Amino acid sequence: MARVSQVEENIYEIHPELNFMFSLSYLVLGERAALIDPGSATQADIVLRAIEEILDFDLDSLSYIIPTHLHIDHAGGVGHLARRFPQVRIPVYERHIRYAIDPARLIDGNKQTFGENFADKFGTILPVPEEQIIAVDGGDTIDLGGRQLKVVYSRGHANHHFCLHDDKSGGLFCGDALGMYYPEVDGVVIICPEGFDLNLSLQTIEQLRSLAPQVLFYAHEGTGRETDDLMRRAAVELRDCGDIILAALKTGEGSKQIEERLNQYFKENVSKELKYEYMYLDLTVAGYRRYFQKCGEIQLSGGTN
Repeated sequence: MARVSQVEENIYEIHPELNFMFSLSYLVLGERAALIDPGSATQADIVLRAIEEILDFDLDSLSYIIPTHLHIDHAGGVGHLARRFPQVRIPVYERHIRYAIDPARLIDGNKQTFGENFADKFGTILPVPEEQIIAVDGGDTIDLGGRQLKVVYSRGHANHHFCLHDDKSGGLFCGDALGMYYPEVDGVVIICPEGFDLNLSLQTIEQLRSLAPQVLFYAHEGTGRETDDLMRRAAVELRDCGDIILAALKTGEGSKQIEERLNQYFKENVSKELKYEYMYLDLTVAGYRRYFQKCGEIQLSGGTN
């Protein structure tokens, strides 16, 4: 099942009811239609059913399926959808198209992160047919007819991540570039998986702030309207969490201890109502650890230089 709500004129948020990691999906309508961040194969089926049954939308009129990046909770089901809807075109950051065509590296990465049996929850990852892929880079536009989505290359969370700036609503589909937003507690929580880069994330936030978006369409949990403040808070959290994690790593603390430090930080600085299991702190600790290893701040063993 999924909840569907209209968040702006001709923009619908689809919120699947799953008990494991998922993204919000967005159906954006112009003269043509785009589905942003359809999610894993498991999620995508739920999203399509909601669009068809609740919105009474003809899925065969879908023109674009747009993952903001290739992580499984955003794009794991794209290969399945491409086969089901051969008319759709799928924008992918130009330097990472090869991973969509041949997802072996993505599959291996998900096994390392979620375990050998990750597909039992998320579904399988299928190759995306090359003829359906459109190469995009920052500054490109996706024309929906009466509505333009501008591609904003936004490294940091992932090296191939992009956001989409909608000229009709002034809104920004921000993927994971700005973390997760919990509207019920007005809380921002960063998420930083392996491949994360702190400096690039901070640069991306400043770039996105310069666009002065009217609304932030987050891929996790909700829509935010105090946009500059939300982006500022994400930058503060990135720096704070980096300081906490680096200090803990340098004293030899293990991942579970560091996760608990982050949990305490978010409880004190964001909300006591946040649920530990939905903050994905294990991913964030692993992402920062790898980042600090690459920067030479800690040794590969986890010790200090």
